[in-house]
Amino acid sequence: MDKQQELAERSARIAAALTAITLLAGGGSAFAEEVPEAVPQERGEHVEQLPAVVVTGTSTPRPESRTAAAVGVVDALMLKSGRPQINLAETLNSVPGVDVRDRQNSAQDLQIQIRGYGARSTFGVRGIQLRADGVPLTAPDGQGTVSNLLIGSLDRIEVLRGPMAYQYGNSAGGVIAAYSAASPDKLGGEATFSGGNNGSWREALAIGGRVADQKLGYRVDLERYDIGGYRDHSKAQRNVGALNARYDLGGGQQLRLLAGALWGGDAQDPLGLTRQQFEQNPKQVAAVAETYNTRKNTDDWRAAMGYSGPWSPNADWDLIVYGSGRRIEQFLSIPKAAQASPARAGGVVDLNRSGVGFDARSTWRLGDLSLSTGLQYQLADERRRGYENFIGDTLGVRGALRRDEGNDLYNFDQYLFAEYALSERWRLSGAVRHSQVSFKSKDDYIREGNPDDSGSTDFSATLPVASLAFQQTETRLFYLSAGIGFETPTFNELSYRSDAEGGLNLDLDSSRSRSVELGVKQQLGSRGLLTVAVFNIDADDEIVPAATIDGRASFQNAGTTRRRGAELGLVFSLPADLRLQVAANHLDAKFTEAYSYSNGASTVMVADGTPIPGVASNSVYTELSWHRGRPGWAGALEARYSDEVPVNDVASDSAPSYTVVNASVAYRLLTSRGDLEAFVRVYNLFDQRYAGSVIVNDSNGRYFEPAPDRGFHIGLTWRWGS
Repeated sequence: MDKQQELAERSARIAAALTAITLLAGGGSAFAEEVPEAVPQERGEHVEQLPAVVVTGTSTPRPESRTAAAVGVVDALMLKSGRPQINLAETLNSVPGVDVRDRQNSAQDLQIQIRGYGARSTFGVRGIQLRADGVPLTAPDGQGTVSNLLIGSLDRIEVLRGPMAYQYGNSAGGVIAAYSAASPDKLGGEATFSGGNNGSWREALAIGGRVADQKLGYRVDLERYDIGGYRDHSKAQRNVGALNARYDLGGGQQLRLLAGALWGGDAQDPLGLTRQQFEQNPKQVAAVAETYNTRKNTDDWRAAMGYSGPWSPNADWDLIVYGSGRRIEQFLSIPKAAQASPARAGGVVDLNRSGVGFDARSTWRLGDLSLSTGLQYQLADERRRGYENFIGDTLGVRGALRRDEGNDLYNFDQYLFAEYALSERWRLSGAVRHSQVSFKSKDDYIREGNPDDSGSTDFSATLPVASLAFQQTETRLFYLSAGIGFETPTFNELSYRSDAEGGLNLDLDSSRSRSVELGVKQQLGSRGLLTVAVFNIDADDEIVPAATIDGRASFQNAGTTRRRGAELGLVFSLPADLRLQVAANHLDAKFTEAYSYSNGASTVMVADGTPIPGVASNSVYTELSWHRGRPGWAGALEARYSDEVPVNDVASDSAPSYTVVNASVAYRLLTSRGDLEAFVRVYNLFDQRYAGSVIVNDSNGRYFEPAPDRGFHIGLTWRWGS
């Protein structure tokens, strides 16, 4: 047994031991029929009483412990206290079933998975619905991004997993919903300055208050972030802003104005490394990245206006309309010689996308029955151009036009949710959603050897989900849920056919999945919550590679896949102001039917039983925090273990398993002029070498994206007013 395996097993044993100790600390009454509201304490002992967490992202808001679905909530304290608030990889791994991998590459966004959904994404987020205050951050084709989500402006993030997520429509293998912090009751704000190694700097400012006789509440957040990068050629910078304004109309009615933007988002792209490069020097960069100066520039915005309020004593409305825009210029490393074919789209991506949409919902409360029905429409219009990444012998510059197309895509969904209390202990919930997704492309670059790639196609599905809940006691809930979901191809996956002929790949179908989940939730008095869920997901027509011809990647539908797993979540308050949080995951994700595809002159055979690439079979997150968010000293120690991760369809190589430990210390001082909080956070405390993420099926074998060695971040926040 090598040291890495020994460390992995030791970490798993420690996580199991911590969980057992926590349950025992409950006084042996964790699974008794009733747990008293107050937990007896020894003299001088202080045990934090955890507040009830209310989940609002489901159709019927209720406490997390009584929600008949696998949900997780990351609150503002977890998001911000003792953390630099740079990206979601800092906190979302604390939710069972979620795997967030930081590529250390701002040009490609985070890789986010929920129960294996999203693992095949090489950029952005796939297979998961992303929302911010009800506004989709996911396009109609299922491609999303979290780059313009300002963590410092948030109150909480809710994560919905399992069959009940399918009620959100296309590419809803899970739902990540962010909610903005409320405006303060009086004028106030906060300013943050922080920095760390690798040239990392973050400045943030938030101001909010209430005006117009306290009817209008507002909060404005601004952020600037710069980093020199752990690896060579990985500098990045961004500016992000957010607005949350709400006007009280009286009688339970409210208008809301929401906006978010990212501008000046410049990032160098260091690409991945081969195994040999990764083991030799993880800080290095592929030579072609510097030769072609691979980089990305992004501007992104969204704005929305909403109304909510009652229209009868037992019914209310909620309507939100929104618009968005995104501009990307990205320089790739495609060699000059490889662009000789007239079918190549060049080495520079120039994308301009704009969109509009609305979501209108009405809810009725009819005794033991509640009903919600609604419509969602989302339209995206884009102009996508490609250019050569050279002019003569000068590389890494915009050259001649090689691609020019106008694309339109939209989804139109109708949905119904119902919940009925069968008795005092039994509750039945169900939803059905009909979703239609339409693609249309007009090719304006037609040359000899580059045929007309225009075309259109539609996908539609009716998606039923249901959940049966049994409230055995006031503190224990069992639930069983099942549902059908679907995932359409993205525009990128539809763009090219495997036979190299012109037009969209109309043979490519959407993937369909059937999911079943069984779960139990146990309140541990007022100290915490234990959740366990087991699930099975069978999918047909999984979207996988088909061929790469002259650099054009095409896709096909594989036979079947299966994801089976179990998740454990624990939040528990211990004596002496200690708080333990555990998220443990097991996921067996594999192809259950063989398939093949061509890769240039060779044929790739994927055997039945091969693991789905990009997915870790086991992972454990454990955090022990002390006195978090309170005046005086506070601290946290967290550890994350991940199994090895296959990097391609045939599992010929894997990123090694690892255990990484992070630690933070904070001090909060209350003064007459405000609240001052300082923190120090140390990453990778034991200086482990590991791959933080992988690029699945990279055609050059550059699968590995190294994580940084030991590092630090120091910050200071001043809060005043409210």
